[in-house]
Amino acid sequence: MTSGNLPEQSRGRPATRREAGGVERSTAKPQMPGAHEATNLNFIPAPDRFHFWEELHDDVKAYVERKVGPRIDWWADRHKRERDRPYAVVLGPNGLAVTTPKVNQQGQRTQSVRLDLFVPSSLKHAVVQQQPTKPRGALRSLVSGRAGTPEPAAPPPDLQLTEDMRGFLGNLPVEAQHRLQTPFLRGQAVKHYLSYAYGNNEDYDAWCYLAGDRTITFASGHCTRPTGTPPTQATWHLTCYQADIAR
Repeated sequence: MTSGNLPEQSRGRPATRREAGGVERSTAKPQMPGAHEATNLNFIPAPDRFHFWEELHDDVKAYVERKVGPRIDWWADRHKRERDRPYAVVLGPNGLAVTTPKVNQQGQRTQSVRLDLFVPSSLKHAVVQQQPTKPRGALRSLVSGRAGTPEPAAPPPDLQLTEDMRGFLGNLPVEAQHRLQTPFLRGQAVKHYLSYAYGNNEDYDAWCYLAGDRTITFASGHCTRPTGTPPTQATWHLTCYQADIAR
């Protein structure tokens, strides 16, 4: 759902056994998808999310709150195409809003707002933590193999995401990757998605979401990682959200 354009205020800054009866059933759980390969997040000096939130017109922010409710989590950043203009992603109890800078037919700067409204009370969340003493690795099969024989790592899911988005997900704990992607593993396509991180390679905050026709998943959290170590040695504290989209 996309609203009409709303005015923008700009300051011009350019997640076997046999049962009775002879029916044979397996107690093994299916193999879960593997983790994406992490890529460098390429941090560059830039204003934080609060700066870009203030760049949005008060009418845009008021409209978003009327539609999705008070902000539960959010980010704002410089738009990738309109480099001197902001955009924002807002998760509320009633929906997800994504603003995009536009120029209307009169040449005025505006913000369009994409809304995915939730089934009432469907938003739920879970806390995901990772400590460097706990190996992260790729998600591996829970089916017991031969003693001493590790199961081969499963490939990551193919959700038709960009390489940048897959690399971003690869930096997250495997549980967070699983929570973000599981709703889209059985036929529900990911329709739109975004990610954002702010800080540096050793200490940063991260946000992302995936949205389909029926489900939205969203994650946000904080990461610290010793200099020169791989993502498996990162400490994470994240909150993963999931909601059903009203249809």
